[in-house]
Amino acid sequence: MNDRNRVPGARRPLPWLAPLGGLWLAVARARSWLFDAGLLRAEHPGIPVVSVGNLVAGGTGKTPLVAWLAEELGSRGVRVAIVSRGHGGTRPVEPLLVARQGELLVDPGESGDEPALLARRPGVHLVVVGKDRRAAARLAVREGARLILLDDGFQHRRIARDLDLVLLDWSDPLGGGRGLPAGWLREPPSALRRADVVVLTRAPREFASRREPLAPTDVPGGLRSVLAALPAPPPVLAAAHVPAGVRLPGERWEPAGWLRGRRVLPVAAIARPESFLATLRELGAEPADPLCWPDHHRFTVADARRIREAAAAGDLDVITTEKDALRWPPDAPSPLVLEVRIHLGAGDRLLERVLPLLEEDGER
Repeated sequence: MNDRNRVPGARRPLPWLAPLGGLWLAVARARSWLFDAGLLRAEHPGIPVVSVGNLVAGGTGKTPLVAWLAEELGSRGVRVAIVSRGHGGTRPVEPLLVARQGELLVDPGESGDEPALLARRPGVHLVVVGKDRRAAARLAVREGARLILLDDGFQHRRIARDLDLVLLDWSDPLGGGRGLPAGWLREPPSALRRADVVVLTRAPREFASRREPLAPTDVPGGLRSVLAALPAPPPVLAAAHVPAGVRLPGERWEPAGWLRGRRVLPVAAIARPESFLATLRELGAEPADPLCWPDHHRFTVADARRIREAAAAGDLDVITTEKDALRWPPDAPSPLVLEVRIHLGAGDRLLERVLPLLEEDGER
């Protein structure tokens, strides 16, 4: 992306912090070794656990995939619990039961954005958040869960899991190649040896529509080299984020193509605002310069005034993401909300890895 097309709020690499990035990865490698050696132990909650995580910090699209899995499993009668840390939430108790059978039991400000968003999706039986996700998992079991989706769980090895799904962004799967804060790697790429399945998100539609895992030659080059060096590389699936529609004020819904030719003011406080802006352009909307804040930002009265003034100055419709709509300031103009779902052509292949876990659990 050249400077002219840069999006305010988009994350940037910080190569001058490479020594700190190296230290981060060294610590992560040592911690992982302690678990591998059995010196740090994981606790299993007694029901199948599917972890959905990533190798880099933020922005790989975990929430749509967790929602897709929950809907697929829920349609088969599986009582699915989503267990999350609840980043950004101000919960009054630990752990916190956020939702039961589609009913949100707490304010989104207490649960965090993603848990509140997931609680509304079909198939989600329970949502539980907590800093100690082992305690959160125990609560889910007591509430009758049959399977746990551990949201953002790849590095959270204190909970033993039966399947590790790792999501990587197609355009930058290795997070700039450096550890935090120089790049976005949470762990060295060699940590993918623990992955059971890799899902490349935001992939070109031609790959996301494939019903089988990608051939090694189709995997982006840097990741291809990492996987080739593993003793048993995991299968790689491709997925795309697909605009499902636009929710208008008053809960009216229109197909995504309704945005074509509309002049809009994008407002986002997410990890990848540039992806949101690119989607609007692909839909034929005419976005003005976006207003962006850091991921999970809590909008203020001043933010609302800024949004209102920018929209009025350009005679623009305000548009935001589903996640940001949960935190929308009441004094700002009512926004259009772009709803996004995941398209995973090889979804059946993924379910073939998940569903047998329930049969094995029934045999215990």
